[in-house]
Amino acid sequence: MKKIILEILVSVILVFIPTFFVYKQLASISSFWSAQSLWSVILTIGWVVVATGYYHQGWLVHRTGNSRDVSIILPATVFFVQCVLFVKGIYYDDWSFVWGALIVNSGVLFSLYQILKSRKVL
Repeated sequence: MKKIILEILVSVILVFIPTFFVYKQLASISSFWSAQSLWSVILTIGWVVVATGYYHQGWLVHRTGNSRDVSIILPATVFFVQCVLFVKGIYYDDWSFVWGALIVNSGVLFSLYQILKSRKVL
């Protein structure tokens, strides 16, 4: 148990410390932050990858008929977060959030349906 806690801690550190230093370097570069359309494209491509992962997970559950080792909490949480990002995208007129929410939630909903169907909830 101590090893897994250590591995989690190292993972958190390996994300937060470099992120802090990168942000500190980029904070003063206005051209970097004003490239909104580029970031929107990158974000949208990232959401397509996430959605593809959820479709793949749903397909695996569908194919095997088993969701015993698949969390229902994670996709349900992602669905909720994407709904928030959808509303935020509309409010701020950021279509990468809007389209990303639609794309990701389509994959998440497919995955959730397959999980619930395999557990005979639906």
